[in-house]
Amino acid sequence: MIPDSSIFRMHSKGKPASSWCTQATRGTVGRPKHSLGVHCYMGMTYYGVTTLKLVTNTHKLAQKYINPKTKRAFTGVGSKEYNDVLQQHLIPEGKRLFHQAGMRADKWKLQKDNGLAHTTKENMQRISDKSSH
Repeated sequence: MIPDSSIFRMHSKGKPASSWCTQATRGTVGRPKHSLGVHCYMGMTYYGVTTLKLVTNTHKLAQKYINPKTKRAFTGVGSKEYNDVLQQHLIPEGKRLFHQAGMRADKWKLQKDNGLAHTTKENMQRISDKSSH
């Protein structure tokens, strides 16, 4: 299974905003200061995809992961949150997909990129132990 995350925004940063307006109001329609969006993880396999898991950076999602150094909420997915996403969502969903396809739930691999949250010692151990959870 290949898991990854993406952020989907209502208004893209760095790109010009487009809007429908009358000739008289052209140029008066502004861009929002803070764009609404969702940040989610999903896993994909030959046999299907997991459900989406909303994570930090999703508009109006309560931030429960605190940076111990700054005592403030993380602005992106940290190691602890990624570990929770693995344990509570991606691994169980992967097992479900492969089981539904008639494959043994412990005979699949989790492939990931080298994002900082993904490569901590604890998360690497979680990935290698996925079949025991």
